[in-house]
Amino acid sequence: MPKKIYAVRNGRQTGLFTTWAECQKQVTGYAGARFKGFTSAEEAMRWLSGDDSAGSHTAQSSGHRLFHGEKVPRLHQEQPADTDQDYIIYTDGSCLRNPDGPGGWAMVARTIATGAVSEQSGGHPSTTNNRMELTAAIKALQWAPAGSRVALYTDSQYLKNGITRWLAAWKRRGWKKADGTPVLNRELWMALDALYGSHHVTFHWVKGHAGVDLNERCDQLAKKEAMKY
Repeated sequence: MPKKIYAVRNGRQTGLFTTWAECQKQVTGYAGARFKGFTSAEEAMRWLSGDDSAGSHTAQSSGHRLFHGEKVPRLHQEQPADTDQDYIIYTDGSCLRNPDGPGGWAMVARTIATGAVSEQSGGHPSTTNNRMELTAAIKALQWAPAGSRVALYTDSQYLKNGITRWLAAWKRRGWKKADGTPVLNRELWMALDALYGSHHVTFHWVKGHAGVDLNERCDQLAKKEAMKY
């Protein structure tokens, strides 16, 4: 039987998951959850990007039964699904020796209106994986026109959680963490915050090395840039 891939369009975390257990964590108890199982990453990405005709099974949603028959209770909805965008962009960062080793970043963007795919990448001789992840996201939003709708996919929890969960509190505390220590990579977070405010961005986490074409391409480009050093 082909290995199943689960796409979560609306849940605690959105993106692709390679096991039911991972998918279940994102949708159980999440009001308005939308998710679906596929046998190929390509079909899963089509559905995740808004193509409801992708796949042969009906998508599950809040109030319907899950794959294993567990009822989803209605609780507070945290974030709406992102199904209407101008660009889908994947970003990735790589560091061959973390920290202070050679690293690379990459972004691969698909323009929804035309289907055109654009790529950018670069690197640094001495950096960290997190800095490269942040740089990739910054470059991606610099590439996208101001005011555009962007669905940005990353396999970095640091990047996604930083912008969607931690950033507001960091700013309130004068760019300090809860323990009073300075936020690392502050200048990059500030640059990303400014770009985030000038676009309509939804951040999505996708599991790395799960066979998603644009994610895999980003990984290849970032590592290639790191290898130059």
